[in-house]
Amino acid sequence: MLKEAYAQKGVLTQADVAELIGVSAETIGKDIKAYQTEQGIILPYRGTIHDIGPSLTHKKVIIEKFLQGIPTSDISRITQHTEEACDRYIKAFKKVKMLLGKMKPHEIARITGMSERLVNKYIALIDAQRSIKEGSRDSC
Repeated sequence: MLKEAYAQKGVLTQADVAELIGVSAETIGKDIKAYQTEQGIILPYRGTIHDIGPSLTHKKVIIEKFLQGIPTSDISRITQHTEEACDRYIKAFKKVKMLLGKMKPHEIARITGMSERLVNKYIALIDAQRSIKEGSRDSC
């Protein structure tokens, strides 16, 4: 339903889907989360498309795919986002990476116009990437 609505230039909320099929929004939320995890994709619903609330996980997925060397066209398909949106998130991530160590997270947020929460998510991804690189060097 979510993909069909999005293909028709519409965006449903989890509550919309719950109402349409007669279950609770909590059930839909759990089902969406499980489906996204199983399929390795992000479904297009209001929270992910309009960057609302805790459903900002699509940015994390986009950056993780970028760090894995996956082409933007494939990231776009997997996450149900335009290539332009993916490129915008990647560019924002690169800004945070460049400023990290020179500024504090709240300063990076202010300078870039991002929320401090998002900056901290990007910093966590940078730290995870560093840990992976250091771990691979140690095993050589």
